[in-house]
Amino acid sequence: MDRVAEKFKKQEYYHEFQPICDFLGKSRLGYEALFRNAAGIHPEAFFQDAVEKHKLAELDMQSLYYAISAFFQLPANHKNGLLFVNVFPSTIMETSFLPFVEEFSAAYLPFLNRTVLEINESIMKSELRHDSVFIQRVSDLRRRGFLIALDDVGDGTDTFRNIHDLAPDYIKVDRYYSKLLSVSKDKQQVVRLFVEFCQNDIQLILEGVENNEDFDCAARLGVKNGQGYLFGKPGRLKGTLG
Repeated sequence: MDRVAEKFKKQEYYHEFQPICDFLGKSRLGYEALFRNAAGIHPEAFFQDAVEKHKLAELDMQSLYYAISAFFQLPANHKNGLLFVNVFPSTIMETSFLPFVEEFSAAYLPFLNRTVLEINESIMKSELRHDSVFIQRVSDLRRRGFLIALDDVGDGTDTFRNIHDLAPDYIKVDRYYSKLLSVSKDKQQVVRLFVEFCQNDIQLILEGVENNEDFDCAARLGVKNGQGYLFGKPGRLKGTLG
């Protein structure tokens, strides 16, 4: 794990941060940390290589730590904004994960309730769906103060069962549904269904919002939060994330 940590320290591995916005006034709800590498390898290919080398959990855990430390070291982020960080379901199941989180979380205790762990629905292996141990691990993370998001919702299977089992604070609807949303009645029906489902304790975030037409349509459907190039592209930290 020291070797991976060293690459983060040398900026060979790093994060870019993309804004997530409240549709009302397009104000900042928070930012998602996106893993990058100096070699310019696409993250999906990079993580797949880590899987093949049995290094995924190590990379994923260090990515979580360095995303949190980079974001909350800025005074501007001490009181405002959420940090969304992706965590692979398989990493959560590693026996070393919760002890690792326990070890570093004390230093960031005031910020854990503004750190949202994103669990990707589309890559959740079938054996983890509805697995009692996995559900308990997610519950343990929530008890430690983290918020939970289910990512790429609508791209996997058993979506509503997954939402029921994991009880996320946020669901991020897959970008497929935002693309050409303004001209697709079918996509509008699906988005409206998610909006109605999230009336109570879950906040919905629509991913991939890239133009005003789809933004306006989503807002009319009741969507209150979104992410996409319309609000800002991923970028490095620059002293403040106002």
